[in-house]
Amino acid sequence: MKSNFFLLLLISILFFHANSTLAQSATTMQDILETVTEKAVYLEDTKDQEIVNISIDLLVRRGEKVLYRYLDPSFEYYVIAFGDRRVSSLTLKVYRKHDGEWEFVTEKSDSSPQIMLLPNSNDQYEFIITVDKFVEDEMAGHYAIMIYHKDPLKD
Repeated sequence: MKSNFFLLLLISILFFHANSTLAQSATTMQDILETVTEKAVYLEDTKDQEIVNISIDLLVRRGEKVLYRYLDPSFEYYVIAFGDRRVSSLTLKVYRKHDGEWEFVTEKSDSSPQIMLLPNSNDQYEFIITVDKFVEDEMAGHYAIMIYHKDPLKD
């Protein structure tokens, strides 16, 4: 009787451990980290760009994430957002704080929306990222946003 109890306990522990491991690996960051690394190497080594910000986070359901950054008017910036294998479409919205008020700048939706910004003063920008569509029945996935400009040391 005692051995049956321990056997049942062992099977239960293995079962719950397997389920928790599966749940943790279902939203692993490995995919997005590999994509970000490849994109960073391409931008810096091939396109002579300087990456000034990279943010990675998890988006669940139709949630949104916000990033704030001041942009220098000396540069022409590019902003790109992309998801991992669970995300098929994102929306990237940009607002600029001017004279204490947030003004809409632009918006783009795509599998990896990219926007060019030409700041005319050292204003604060707000970047809002939302998932438009997940792949199949997925309800969570990682996204990354990168802000970059031409590397002034490589001109």
